[in-house]
Amino acid sequence: MKRLMLSLFVACSTFGATAPGSLQLPAFPLPSLVRDGGAPKEFSAMRLLRELHRGGVHGSGNFETLDAEYALLRGESLGVLAAWLESACRAVDYDVLQARTRGYDGTVFARLLSVATSLAALRQSDITLAMPIGVLTCRRQQAWGDLPGDGAEDAYVIFATDTGIMVYDPPTRQLSALGDFPNKVGISHIRF
Repeated sequence: MKRLMLSLFVACSTFGATAPGSLQLPAFPLPSLVRDGGAPKEFSAMRLLRELHRGGVHGSGNFETLDAEYALLRGESLGVLAAWLESACRAVDYDVLQARTRGYDGTVFARLLSVATSLAALRQSDITLAMPIGVLTCRRQQAWGDLPGDGAEDAYVIFATDTGIMVYDPPTRQLSALGDFPNKVGISHIRF
């Protein structure tokens, strides 16, 4: 998993640059953001905490943000982000759909999406806000689609969108509103 992260980090830093023997990731699509007039709509860290509370996650002891203000993603753009993630993994010869058959850590995919969307947003001079993509860790007490309720610790990608907070598992392609996520009681940490 560390090899994958290092390979993706190196490849991310070259977005489209090609050198002999180097990796090249697919071009990252510009993030689709909610706009307030012409500027991206700002979403504060406090608002993230309120939305988590509305989704059924209570207590701020397990919540951490790296920025004070975030842009707000459009919910319909999550499919594009997921498709890019799968393409990027294929570029480093890693099959994300088979990731759970070996050592798996969803934090890697959350970080990759966060860094990639941030770099893509920086290409647009008016977007200096952080992207609201993070990681949610929890114990799987209940089954979620293909994932068993076996009590295992797991990590998922979490997004703040105009349609609410969404939880995504890249290997199974499962997406759920936080309010409908079956293991929200077992959440140990959320970091944006």
